[in-house]
Amino acid sequence: MRDWFLPRTGILVVLFFGFLFPDPSAQQGQDAAAPILSALRSRDFAQALTLSRSALAANPGDFRIWTLRGMATAGTGDLAGALSAYQHALQLQPNYLPALEGAAQTEFQIGRDARPLLEKILSQRPDEPVSHMLLGILDARNDDCSGAVDHFSHASAVMAHQPEALTDNGSCLAAANRSDAAVSSFSAALALDPGSAPARFNLALAQFNAHDPDGALGTLTPLTSGSPGHPDALVLAAQIDESKGDTAHAVTLLRSALLLDPKDLDAYLQFATLSFDHASPQVGIDIVNAGIDQMPGEPQLYLVRGILLAQTGEFAKAADDFDAANRLDPRLQFLGVAQGLVQSQEHNSAAALEKFRAAVRAHPGEAYAWYLLAEALAEKGKPEGSAEYREEIHAATMAVKLDSKLVEARDLLSGAYYAGGHMQEAIEESRTALAQNPKDESAVYHLMLALRQTGHDEEARGLVQQLVQLRANSKVNQPPARNYHLYEQKQPGVAKNAPGGDE
Repeated sequence: MRDWFLPRTGILVVLFFGFLFPDPSAQQGQDAAAPILSALRSRDFAQALTLSRSALAANPGDFRIWTLRGMATAGTGDLAGALSAYQHALQLQPNYLPALEGAAQTEFQIGRDARPLLEKILSQRPDEPVSHMLLGILDARNDDCSGAVDHFSHASAVMAHQPEALTDNGSCLAAANRSDAAVSSFSAALALDPGSAPARFNLALAQFNAHDPDGALGTLTPLTSGSPGHPDALVLAAQIDESKGDTAHAVTLLRSALLLDPKDLDAYLQFATLSFDHASPQVGIDIVNAGIDQMPGEPQLYLVRGILLAQTGEFAKAADDFDAANRLDPRLQFLGVAQGLVQSQEHNSAAALEKFRAAVRAHPGEAYAWYLLAEALAEKGKPEGSAEYREEIHAATMAVKLDSKLVEARDLLSGAYYAGGHMQEAIEESRTALAQNPKDESAVYHLMLALRQTGHDEEARGLVQQLVQLRANSKVNQPPARNYHLYEQKQPGVAKNAPGGDE
């Protein structure tokens, strides 16, 4: 999926002026602040800034005036200057709520870690909705969807006009398979900007996941019927049409997507899936050939072409394609691509990896915790001999040691051994996995690759045929895959890993 960026409309923290002077004895400060407050209410930020300078010349230790200066400076667009003013106010009065709120908002906007300030605000006002909303966005950016949804649930009063928060909430609800709730959140985001292509796509995908294909197609119509259409929307609409049995229209949509974007990997993979499902492998091979001409270094295309070649009985050519896919990406998983899935982004952040490490430290006897750590490390794809490769092998080994029937962990272990050039170990782990589950496609795939590398070509060819038969059998009564990434609200120019920044 390509990136569609939406400009951030701004998270507006409302600082209640009534909190500025709760002490009746601060009359002098109130008198000095009155004209500044009036200018701020009139959005005359330049005048408010001028007045605040004069007031501070007379009252340099007044944390309330420093807070007003921060608000005025923020209004002029000088966020660094605003943060400096808020920080000065907090040096004078560390728990002053309006300064905490202003500093937290400003840190959030410039991409600094606002969490400590936001949590300090909530220690004073546990139900403060803006702080919950900003913490929800930060949690979503750190792949902590559980925390994000919890914070967003306390922020409904201020989220109605914040598309970024609504989008992050919808994405996390979708990740938790709460599709109906995700539809509601994405609907609200689209209502704020009906012309937003990403918001429309997100809603359509959520509707499809919520088993409302007709609603999803209706939502996508402005993107699929316009000229030019949007390739991603066309690919999603094609999958929805296929799920409804309208294969002919699905093919038409996929061809349109490829005409618009000849390097749309999702469209090629979806076309290959349709060709496989409808026993038309040569049509799929021809389309994938065109994709390989456009993207000769894309391993997933060789993998799906290998599946289609095997369907035609060209097992030797299929095995060659599987080898090519493996050379390009030794970590490529047969099962995921064969189902049309894109590689998961769930564990990409360093923070997420640390959570898995913390989990095994807290629960060293839990096999699944070790498996999840191995999976997260596998996605990083470090070379054999590196510290993270050794950690991955150790984590997967611990998982199968603690639970010898955890086939998923054996699949990871065999893949890691293969990627590191340890063919005999990869073969042994794959055979053990197949003894436990003869339908384990990943184990068959890894075993086939390792046997090819060790010169056992005859057995490897038989496994190619077995692999494709397993793939065909697993498609029976299988629900349609809804394997697309949601688009996120992002702010151009924000540093990576900052709230709203590129990921």
